[in-house]
Amino acid sequence: MYLSFYQLTLKPFQITTDPKFLWLGEKHTEALATLKYGIQEDKGFLLLTGDVGTGKTALIKLLVKTIDVAAIVATIPDPGMEAIDFFNFLAAEFQMNRRFASKGEFLIEFKQFLLKAYSSRQKVLLIIDEAQRLTIEMLEQVRLLSNIELDNRKLINIFFVGQTEFNRVLLDERSKAVRQRITVSYHIEPLRETETPLYMRHRLNVAGSRREIFTPEAVRQVHAFSGGYPRLINIICDHALLTGYAGGAKSIDHNLIRDCEKELRLPDPPPASGAYASSGPPNPSASNAMAPAGSTRTFSWKLPVSLVLLLLLGFTSLMIYQYRSPESQRWSLEDIAPQTYKGRSAAPTAEEPTGAAEGDEPSDVQPASKPIPPVAVAGSGSTPEAVSSEALAVNPFARGRVIIFFPYNSNDLTPQALAALDQIALFLKSNRDTKASIRGYTDAVGSITYNISVSQFRANSIKSYLAGKGVNSSNLIAVGLGPKSPIASNDTPEGRQQNRRVEIELGQE
Repeated sequence: MYLSFYQLTLKPFQITTDPKFLWLGEKHTEALATLKYGIQEDKGFLLLTGDVGTGKTALIKLLVKTIDVAAIVATIPDPGMEAIDFFNFLAAEFQMNRRFASKGEFLIEFKQFLLKAYSSRQKVLLIIDEAQRLTIEMLEQVRLLSNIELDNRKLINIFFVGQTEFNRVLLDERSKAVRQRITVSYHIEPLRETETPLYMRHRLNVAGSRREIFTPEAVRQVHAFSGGYPRLINIICDHALLTGYAGGAKSIDHNLIRDCEKELRLPDPPPASGAYASSGPPNPSASNAMAPAGSTRTFSWKLPVSLVLLLLLGFTSLMIYQYRSPESQRWSLEDIAPQTYKGRSAAPTAEEPTGAAEGDEPSDVQPASKPIPPVAVAGSGSTPEAVSSEALAVNPFARGRVIIFFPYNSNDLTPQALAALDQIALFLKSNRDTKASIRGYTDAVGSITYNISVSQFRANSIKSYLAGKGVNSSNLIAVGLGPKSPIASNDTPEGRQQNRRVEIELGQE
């Protein structure tokens, strides 16, 4: 209806997961790299959680489309079923062309299926969506599928995708065996206020818009209403465009967004008693005339009121931010990637709180004396020297190892670092038998467990990036060493920043 009015070719805010409109924010990009790594390295069990409407399903669809390995993928959209139904649904998804009457029959055939996939060098990926609907008993049945392995090599990767409530299922003592096997985990949070306008602009541009339709105040109002949940952003923006079209408004302002908020919010339920006291008894209707003898008008509004209350509770659950109780915190396994980092920056900076560990809230900021370059090279035992990506064009390792530095509290890669990694990828692809080690390091402040986890995640991210550029992942070894082997003093902000790095070197340890 409103497409020609706003000079659009497509509806920009449909709630369906159209890949053309997919916009990857910081957390979605980070999650995608983490999950790709887990699949490439046959980590076994993977976990992606997030509240309703944060974009989990869209991310999984992108993962399946862009994974750079040969894979057979099956998706279970609703695991809330009996075991034999689950196995038969799984067999149909994997195109096993057989229906099973018992679990034993399925397992015999499924093992042969996995071995055949392994012999043809294909990875097998099972994605279980809406994982919070899994019962403890069904979760155990899923775990047993992973016991089919060969020489300690996993033959299937099982990927849980669910709402935050799934963490409570995993934290149940009866789920301990599954919980201890999850090696890669990520939690998606809503978009930040700075990301919401980027998300909206991207979708509008894809839809053909060549001007700003929403005012900055309207965008802020959209974020306030949605809490940063992409699904709610789509709902109110689509409603705003329709309302603006009906009113002849070429630009959507904050007042129009407020009007849409009122229309989208459910009305208050009618009073439970005395509804007709002031106006007298209602006129009889055809439906009331056919009511059984002895029934009264009171029952006519009970069902609608109950439905309104249920809908109101459901809508409210979409509006609240991620609930994170101590029970739902991730378990302390060193090989689980960190989920979020509170301080982010687009480019390296030497400013950090004195004595703070990565992941802590900033307090007393003490600037370093000079900035640290994003990329450097160094020979064995030598001091790192800043280098441009152009200088790496012929042989990035001609002067020794390449070092990528990370800003405080961030896993961001700067454009210079990405350009350097592109040169490294070109070199390794043209020298296919060449192996490389990727070693992640942190400063020495804070928990050793956390630091090792952060350093491993950064090393894995760079490995995933290189593999995505066509480098054979089997030629890359990524390790996280935490505060080991500092190249500068941890007593100064500048020194700590130099120690937060990933080193890429030819040969493997």
